[in-house]
Amino acid sequence: MRSHNLDPLEDPDYTLFIRVQDKNGATETALSGNARVHIVVQPNLWANPGTITIKENLKEDYPHIIAKVQSNEPDAIYTLVQKERELIFPFQITEDGEILLTNELDREQKEMYTLVVFAKDNHDREVDPPMEIHVVVEDVNDNEPVCEHEETLLEVQENEPIGSIVGELKVYDADKEGTLNSQLTYTIISQDPSNIQDSFSIDETSGTIQALRVLQRREQKVYNLDVRVSDSDFSTNCKVTIKVIDVNNELPLFEKNNYDTHSLPEDAEVGKTVLTIKATDADEPNTGSSKIEFSISEGNEGDVFTVETDGQGVGYVVIAKPLDFESHSTYNLTIDARNPEPLMRGLDYGSESTATLSVSVTDVDEAPEFSLNILDVVVPENFTKGSVLLAVEAKDPEKKEIGFKLDGDAQGWLEIDAATGEIRTKQKMDREILETFEVTVTAFEKQNPEKSSERVVHVRLLDVNDNIPKLITTSEFLCIQNLKPITIKAEDGDSDPFSRPFNFTFSKKFAHWKLTQIDDSSAELRLVKKPVKEGTIPLKITVKDKGGMGVPQLFEVRICHCTALGYCYIPPHGESFKLPVGATVGILAGILGFCAILFIVAIKRSKKKDKKKQQPEDGERNPMMKDAWWCR
Repeated sequence: MRSHNLDPLEDPDYTLFIRVQDKNGATETALSGNARVHIVVQPNLWANPGTITIKENLKEDYPHIIAKVQSNEPDAIYTLVQKERELIFPFQITEDGEILLTNELDREQKEMYTLVVFAKDNHDREVDPPMEIHVVVEDVNDNEPVCEHEETLLEVQENEPIGSIVGELKVYDADKEGTLNSQLTYTIISQDPSNIQDSFSIDETSGTIQALRVLQRREQKVYNLDVRVSDSDFSTNCKVTIKVIDVNNELPLFEKNNYDTHSLPEDAEVGKTVLTIKATDADEPNTGSSKIEFSISEGNEGDVFTVETDGQGVGYVVIAKPLDFESHSTYNLTIDARNPEPLMRGLDYGSESTATLSVSVTDVDEAPEFSLNILDVVVPENFTKGSVLLAVEAKDPEKKEIGFKLDGDAQGWLEIDAATGEIRTKQKMDREILETFEVTVTAFEKQNPEKSSERVVHVRLLDVNDNIPKLITTSEFLCIQNLKPITIKAEDGDSDPFSRPFNFTFSKKFAHWKLTQIDDSSAELRLVKKPVKEGTIPLKITVKDKGGMGVPQLFEVRICHCTALGYCYIPPHGESFKLPVGATVGILAGILGFCAILFIVAIKRSKKKDKKKQQPEDGERNPMMKDAWWCR
């Protein structure tokens, strides 16, 4: 047993002498034996290459090698997966352990990938622990600054002291934050009207605009600035409009300060208007001093309500989140009316700028509620039959007993526990039949099934290497006169990385036959020596996929004489029955012998009759001669 880590440089090898005894060596008759064990310490080849850094938009020939791993098992089969299980995965691994980048990366799309490399044997058993490799996408300056608004509108009150902050120009750069690629510089390049001395300055790093002098509305009401915003490689121009407005010396006034109590059922829709409120302001119209903004300052637990406004003194109290009688049945809201511009010195908001409102929530029988709105499941297609795919959680707001049912499973792969909501696999799932599918889970009140809620469960099956490459055709013919090569092709129901490229080899050595790869799905079969006779040759060909999976398959080649059109010659009535040569010769000899005997007998009988009778007339024949005539 290894008691500590070994260094192949310091401890290259060991020789252990082991002795074993029967009967525990306790008697004189106990027998013993010795063994010598030689242990060689080899370096661990399964080493992590560390964090890999790749520049975004890298111009290379793809696929591009970015790293290599090597297992301690020479015949290990490598597989590569993405830890995050996202749809886009621009990496592959070769059978030699080379990790390939298949296309350019974009840091603004994804900044880091986590790859997991597996090394397994032919029985899908791990021969080394899984290796996690981080790929960091290095930022390059490929984005120019972008103004948040086509025109930025700012306001400043007249008579503000020198140095007062007017506002901030907001500009964004999609490059990596905190680097030179996204560091922006702000510069005012022009001011309109230009005949007035420079009235504003801008902080070159933050974009904050300040007043360089005391502004007077009677002197100039509007200023237009052009601001150039630059990073290390790009620049853009932004427009800024600054209005000089009157001093905010009037308060917003509500038409009424108490809007009484309003009742709402707890199933009232989000977005429903509860009440319309109004306020007025006597400051200069269409300025920040007269614009009224509403906000709820007290009583809005959970931010269930909000106030929407047009800025002209009309506000709408609306439901922002679902109501729940069981958690909160009464809301006492305090609503404030405020101006975006600060009030004149010495003036403060009072009770005239505040209103109150009470909202009472009434109870209704609500449908069961699911704990999650989106139910997505990603599992390998060989997910164990009978295992829990997903546990759907739901509850009834009134604490009533609920049940679950499952619909839309056209393949019959899933089932749901009506009491617990556990979705289990009842049949083996197959990605080659259906890669993604949806089922609908319904949670309902057992006493009142009409009160129900539905959620769609999205299931995506990940491919595993569960299909071997198969030959598309398993037989072909070859003309003796013209030994053209035969093209054999294979197909595999799996997707990358468990499919093409295929590897074609003979399962054993076949004399006079040669097998050559053409592309990632076909090979060329050639007979290198001309055959001497017709016949059918069975060949065993092994086709393996990218993952190394494959079995020997029978491919039969019929060797034949061909017609002028290049097809095997077939006799007019097909292949008729033919006796062996020995049997044919025997039958012919028997027929000839039988004819000879008949002929001799006929001659003898004819001579006897000639002695007794006269010669027969012309045209007559001896009967026996007639019998022997067919032997001619």
